[in-house]
Parts: sequence; structure tokens; C-alpha cells
Amino acid sequence: MTGMKENQSTKGTLRRRRTNKQVQADILSAVGRILQEKDFTHITLMDIAREAKTDPNVVLRQFGSLEQVFDCYIRTIDYWMHDLFGNKALKRGERSALERMFARMTDFLYNSPEMQRLLVWEITDVNDTTCRAAANRETYYREAYEAYERQFARGGEKTPFRQIASLLIAGTYYLVLHRHTSTFGDMDYDTPDGPVRLKKVLHEILDMLYERLERPQRVSAVSYTHLTLPTT
Repeated sequence: MTGMKENQSTKGTLRRRRTNKQVQADILSAVGRILQEKDFTHITLMDIAREAKTDPNVVLRQFGSLEQVFDCYIRTIDYWMHDLFGNKALKRGERSALERMFARMTDFLYNSPEMQRLLVWEITDVNDTTCRAAANRETYYREAYEAYERQFARGGEKTPFRQIASLLIAGTYYLVLHRHTSTFGDMDYDTPDGPVRLKKVLHEILDMLYERLERPQRVSAVSYTHLTLPTT
């Protein structure tokens, strides 16, 4: 009888056997949960091990260092960039794809505290991990800009699309990150309809951008009409 109790007690203390892949997934999931409460700079190896229900040495054995844990985790939350900027319609330079990209980017940032903490970390702490994360994101922007740059370069006014798009993205980042601090331009983006307001403004700016692109074509058409000689 005593042996049976001891056997049951031993079974209760045994941990679930996990494959290396499962352990890695649990560790990365643990980082995501911790980021709900802490910034990257305040997360320790012990925090991750405790949350993942493992030992710090296991974390090191699986990833090599805390920096590598963060690198791998950042790739999982930055994967939305591949989904967002890698679609064919965007690479073809379609206007509707550009509008969807800004709308989806806004929704993602509002709903991802992990991404918000990553952006804050990149701004406040320049290190190998933050530089890699920012440079990786830049490759997605660069590829997405190419088709639109060619499109806007054909207009008579040579609209600097890359610079304008960069300002819109950076502005969206800032307004989402700043929204808990105060209003900005007398607009409160920390409300349930904050994302809707922001997406509406982005849409209107894109309307103005395309209006500028189409203006030279209309002017040329009007000029041609005036210059056409009447038939006799």
C-alpha cells in the first residue's frame, strides 16, 4: 500500500516529456506572455525559464543565449510583414492593395502589444538584435515600394512616393505608441474608434496622393483639347 502511494506521488511529480521542437515553442510562447507585462529590456533568462516551466540551462541549450531567444521570437511576431508586404497585388502596385496594407498594419499594431514593445525597444536601445529586426523590416518596405515608385515617377510632378510612404508608416507607429500618453493634434487615438479614425486619415492621404498622380494627365488632356484646331 505504501509502495502504491509512493508510486502515485512519483508520477505526479514527473514532467511531461517534450521534444526539442515543443520545448522551443513553449519558450517562445513564454516570451510572448511575459511581453504582455514587461519590456524586452526587463526580461531575464530566469523569467523565461519559469514561464516555460523549464530550467535556464535548457533555454540556453536550445537557443544558445538570451539574445538568440529574442531573435527567434521577433521573427515570429514580425512574420506579419511577410504576409502584409509579400502579396502579389502590392508588388503589382495596385491602389486597393496599398490601402489594405495601411489598414491592416494599423489594426495589427493596435492589437499587438508585443510589436509595440519591439518598436519601443528599437528606438530606445540600439543593439545587434534591434538593428537586425529593423533591417529585416526595411527589406519588406523596399520591395513593396518599387512598383509604386515606378508608377508615381511617371506623373509629371515626380511624387516622392518612398518618402511619403515612410512618413505614413512612421506616423502610424508613433500615434499607436503615443496614444496612452495624451491626445495628438487634439485627436484621441486611445479610444475604441481610434483605429477607425487613423485608417480614415490614411485613406484620405492616399486619395490626395493619387489625385496628384492623376492631375498631370487631366491637365494634358485639357491642354490638348484647347490646342486642337477646329475642323472646317
